[in-house]
Amino acid sequence: MTELQDKHEVQNAVVSASGSKKVFYIFFILLILITITCVALSAATLSIVRRDSNSNSNLNSSSKSGSLSLADQITVEDLLKHLEQLQVIADQSGGTRAITTRGFNGTLDYITRQLEQNTKFILHHQYFTVPNYVVRGTPQLQSQVNGAVNSHVYLTDFAYMVFSARANFTSFVRLVVIPNLGCQDADWSSVSAADAVVLVKRGDCTYIEKVTFAENYRVRGLLVYNDGTAADRFQALQGVRAKMNSSVPAFFLSYSMGMQLVNAANDAGENAGIMMNADVSDAEGIGNICADTPSGDITKTIVVGAHSDGVPAGSGINDNGSGTIGLLVLALNLARLFQTSSNNYPTYPYRVRFCWWGAEEIGLLGSIYHVEQAILNSDKEGERFQDYLLNLNYDMLAGPNYRFGIHDSEMAPTSTPLVALNGTSRITALFRQWFTEQKLPWSNSSLGGGSDYVPFLANGLAVGGVNTGAGGIKTAAERDQYAAILGTGNGGIANAAFDTCYHQQCDRITNINPFAYEKVVKAAAYAIEYMGRLNDLEKWLYPQGRPKRLERISRSQLYNTQNDPELY
Repeated sequence: MTELQDKHEVQNAVVSASGSKKVFYIFFILLILITITCVALSAATLSIVRRDSNSNSNLNSSSKSGSLSLADQITVEDLLKHLEQLQVIADQSGGTRAITTRGFNGTLDYITRQLEQNTKFILHHQYFTVPNYVVRGTPQLQSQVNGAVNSHVYLTDFAYMVFSARANFTSFVRLVVIPNLGCQDADWSSVSAADAVVLVKRGDCTYIEKVTFAENYRVRGLLVYNDGTAADRFQALQGVRAKMNSSVPAFFLSYSMGMQLVNAANDAGENAGIMMNADVSDAEGIGNICADTPSGDITKTIVVGAHSDGVPAGSGINDNGSGTIGLLVLALNLARLFQTSSNNYPTYPYRVRFCWWGAEEIGLLGSIYHVEQAILNSDKEGERFQDYLLNLNYDMLAGPNYRFGIHDSEMAPTSTPLVALNGTSRITALFRQWFTEQKLPWSNSSLGGGSDYVPFLANGLAVGGVNTGAGGIKTAAERDQYAAILGTGNGGIANAAFDTCYHQQCDRITNINPFAYEKVVKAAAYAIEYMGRLNDLEKWLYPQGRPKRLERISRSQLYNTQNDPELY
């Protein structure tokens, strides 16, 4: 019934009424109607006030928890703008950003400059030494067979094995072939290896294990040769890593060079000898950079890391320019949100430490050194390993044939301390939840030992992260899984590598998938913000508590036991 109809009926009642009694009743009725109307209006007004009050309350609540999202600040345009600068830096350095090159130093300078100019973060530069890494001049390898001397071509016939000792032979040393790939003690004890140069085929065990046997049997030099079992296993490989602080000089030979020497050494009628020379020295002043938020509890720190170096063979734009810049863009945006009061974006109760690790490509040396120093800094509040709550690691975020690989807690090494597993599984679940809510596919990614989370996890810290894959192969099933969610034709290429330019010259700015890149960095932003706003992050990660001290795992232990297929 409308308000106009109400008034009309009341007026009719007044006109037709007669006598004081009727008037009394009319006024009584009017009084009741007015009272009811007033009550109704009051109730309506109160309801509006309450709604407004609730709305303001929600707004205030939203403001307190942060009406802005860090993930919403991430744009692919911003990421690519910075990533293109790394390509420029690599091009000015002969196409590489490997340690000891202008490209690596330029990368660190760019990160530092961006942080100093655009944030109030507290910067720390940490320097360490890489033993026996710098090769001076051209290593020499000569063979002598029945008095005939041959000089072999560096990087064609042979290459220096990183970290092996310098060689300074003044005469030829007898050559001995180690049988059965040299992975068992019986292989070495079956021949007279002491004071000889030994020749062993690649395979079955790590190069580090072969070097350890060579040291134990007091050889003068070690020659490992490729096995010729596939198209990419004939050449003399560069960058093969020997044992850290090895006392034995070691070269890696091509398959043809190796077989030539095997035949000569195994012929009883021939006298085969080897002369090795390599002038190597330590690489000093290799840098890590860490940038701390000025707010947050320094004894409760979220560490977010990525490695800043590439391999000598290429520009390293996906590996790991994508992680380097992803981390930089996260840091710049978080700093802006924290610093701009009009954003009404609250700081976190925890310190966030962004770190760029050096020398990852040659054995995670920067992150291992950092963790080692944090464990040694047992009395320096804010720099102790016990002040770290977790580590998020971002390595290769923009692969062209990408998958969204979430580090899976169930794929952690069996040696992982139990204290780290609960928090790691929670971080795994957090990323899965985000990708699922964004209607994006995701895959499981190993925590087996190929990136800078290794020293943190091995020492009992919860870890996590996302990557888009390296040299692994995308299966047809995974392609179909992604296409079902992203649309037909968007699942990528089956039976092809996630990154076909992995550790190659073609890993340039054209090797980037912008869609995948933006999504992974947004996921990283979400994880930082979610955990940064938890009331008790430590309890969330470690409900049973965590020891304040753990038995230290040394740099050499971590390096020599990491599960990296490139070591075989």
